[in-house]
Formats: sequence, structure tokens, C-alpha cells
Amino acid sequence: MTWSHPSGGPPQSSPSGPSGAERAAWERGGTTLFPAGRVADRVSTVLLLAFGAVLTILTTVIGIIAVVSATASCDAATGCSPGRFLGGAAIAVGGAFVIGVATVVLAIGAWVRRRSSWWIAALGFVLAIAVVTWGGVVFAEATGTGADTGPVSALQAP
Repeated sequence: MTWSHPSGGPPQSSPSGPSGAERAAWERGGTTLFPAGRVADRVSTVLLLAFGAVLTILTTVIGIIAVVSATASCDAATGCSPGRFLGGAAIAVGGAFVIGVATVVLAIGAWVRRRSSWWIAALGFVLAIAVVTWGGVVFAEATGTGADTGPVSALQAP
């Protein structure tokens, strides 16, 4: 058997030749899932994914509380729509969850292919913020068409 790896021959730790583990590491070039040059990429990806998960959990809790409190005094006479409250919360929570799952899948796929993955997590986090904002706008618009109508109005006209 001849050794033709560009970095030279296999490790020669003993006169009988390299052990199975040393030989396997040499043959695959010593690559691992977390190579030394990619630690910052992996750490930033994991942190961004964690922030996205926390955002989704907070959005879920706030969405449930907001829907319950907003629909308690909502009826046709006040001009609000309970379905739009629920729809806005569903857009925010569901969208953030779907984007989070897709981001995790794509980031793991990049890890397996030994590619940079921080930008995937960053894009997923920005998209999650955008969809939560969109759901919040739909939720806020459910209070009515006028500035002083609906149960969520902060300022009552005299």
C-alpha cells in the first residue's frame, strides 16, 4: 500500500504502523464537526438559534395573554374582531415557529456540509422578528378602524 496524502505519509507512532484510529483520522484529513477555525461560526449560530427560540416562546406567552385579555371585552358593538386578534397572534407565533424550524434544519445541513452557517441563523432571526412584527400589526388593527375605537384604545376622547 502506498501513502499519497499531500501532507506526507501516515502518522508513524509505532514500528508496526499507525493504529486504526490514527489511520482513519489521517485518511479523512483530521476533519471534525467543529474544526478549530469554525468554532466562532458554530457558537454564533447556536446563540442566534437560541435567541430565536426565546423570541418564539415569549411571543407565544404574550400572544396567549393578549388574545385572552383583548377578546374578553370584544363584541360587534365595540367594533373589534376576535378573529383578527387570534389571527394576528397566530401569524406571529406560527410564523416564528416555522421560520425557527426551517432555520435549524438549514443550519444543521450547513454543518454537515462543512459550510458557514451563522448567516442562516441571522437571516432566520431577522425573518422571525419581521413575522412577529407583522402579526403584531394585524393584532393591533383588530381594534377597529378609527383612532379612538375599540377596547385597546389608550386615549379616550372627551
